[in-house]
Amino acid sequence: MVMTEEEQRIADEALAFAQAHRKEIASRLTNRLVYPAETNPVSVFMAGSPGAGKTEASEALLHALKSINGFKILRIDPDELRKEFPDYTGGNAWLFQSAVSKLVERVLDLAFKQKQSFLLDGTLSSFPVADKNIQRALKKGRHVQILYIYQEPAQAWSFVQAREELEGRRILPETFIEQYFSARKVVNQLKQIYGKKIQVDLLFKNVDGSPRVYKDNVDNIDNHVPEKYDAASLERLLGISK
Repeated sequence: MVMTEEEQRIADEALAFAQAHRKEIASRLTNRLVYPAETNPVSVFMAGSPGAGKTEASEALLHALKSINGFKILRIDPDELRKEFPDYTGGNAWLFQSAVSKLVERVLDLAFKQKQSFLLDGTLSSFPVADKNIQRALKKGRHVQILYIYQEPAQAWSFVQAREELEGRRILPETFIEQYFSARKVVNQLKQIYGKKIQVDLLFKNVDGSPRVYKDNVDNIDNHVPEKYDAASLERLLGISK
């Protein structure tokens, strides 16, 4: 999408802010007193479309792990990192993508260095970024898990719109559609490349957002959730084209 002059200014200033403050922000978020080093740290990557329920699933998973292990595990949420930027309003979330990526990279750098387990709560819709992060984790000898959350896209889109009304955080329709398809594609690609070196789990959600089916260690998402849509039919379903 072409930016206006004002939007470009905001994006540029956000990137400069991230460059200047990423060390300070990452150090605060990876506080070793809160998130201790581990002998065998793990790396968990959430995946799925916006509105699928990844945040709720990730928080439930970390709560369960804390009950078992007795300590907190670092959760890295790009949406939360946007709040670090002075010009962020929610409705302009897309302007901060590059700047947020800089912060995420630095947080991951420290988490790897400090041997902290972490969960990265994103869509996993960019293959180059996902592949780079998984390679890093595997080279560190970490157990790598991908948790793919599937929600019917019409319901996921309604959750996205409801969240915009509540929080002001806006996701463009074209971004939703692109990430809906690419998240599945990226997860399947990663599993094909790394095979048994990574674990891919699938959580299929009901239309009300509650868990429905959990499949662990799947080889391909399509074997369990066949794709019913293409871009054109999804646009019609979401009411953004005729």
